[in-house]
Amino acid sequence: MQVSTSNFYADTGKRMSAMTQRAQTLQTEIATGKKIQTPSDAPGVSQQLAEIAKKDANSAVYADNMKTAGSLLDQADSVIKQITAQLTHAKELATSAATGTQSASERKIIGAELDSVLGSLIGLANINNIRGEPLFGTPGSVKAVVDNGDGTYTYTPTNVSPVPIADGQDVQATESAGRLFQLTDGTDVLATLQTLAKALQTSDPDSQATANGSLDTIQQGLNQLGDVQASVGARGARIDLQQQLLQTADTDRTELRSKLEDTDIPSAVVELQQMLTALQATQASFSKLAQLSLFDYIR
Repeated sequence: MQVSTSNFYADTGKRMSAMTQRAQTLQTEIATGKKIQTPSDAPGVSQQLAEIAKKDANSAVYADNMKTAGSLLDQADSVIKQITAQLTHAKELATSAATGTQSASERKIIGAELDSVLGSLIGLANINNIRGEPLFGTPGSVKAVVDNGDGTYTYTPTNVSPVPIADGQDVQATESAGRLFQLTDGTDVLATLQTLAKALQTSDPDSQATANGSLDTIQQGLNQLGDVQASVGARGARIDLQQQLLQTADTDRTELRSKLEDTDIPSAVVELQQMLTALQATQASFSKLAQLSLFDYIR
């Protein structure tokens, strides 16, 4: 059987070239920490990595949205608690006025205190959120609650889009002042308080009856505030849950990305050492065989 010198050189050259290329690839992977240097190295894996990167970008947006929405809902919850405390105090004052045991001057004092409570409620309703916009209104300079000066109030409609927190999911991070003070039958809690405060301060002979009549409205207002606060709390809890799910998904993608693209450094170092040893051995063997005089006669 004849052995071709040219074939020997060609085959050995191919083997050494392949080993050299693999050694260079391993050195690059170790240096960069990545198994894939260009998309053409592994098109399928590169496509997976591109999809992961897209989901990471979406996740970052959702995370920011949830942080903002969560802060807005936390602030709304805190302010509603303050409004509830003020309205509870108003109920105490109305209850006291309804007993009819106070003197005219004492009723005026109660009326003045109710007036102060009313001012606090309007101030809380018109508070700005963390972005400098009305917390219970709509973006812009218009207040959430406007005192019309005739015993009535105007409530600015909330015109804020829901906040996206996941694919196909969003949450309303705002509340309207109207929902805080307007009952389902159209009764206005603030207007009721103003009427009572005025009756007490002007020594209206029907002020006791007015106080009695206001108690049910105030209690309904407190009940409605409780419902609104429960709704705000439920939305906040939903955001907390979605944040946990988002973090889990982020962790899973990070682990998958690492498996797809990160170099196993210890394994790569061992393989590189083996490859360099084999390459050196092949080069040494080739050099010795090429120098054998008998080699020239093998055709």
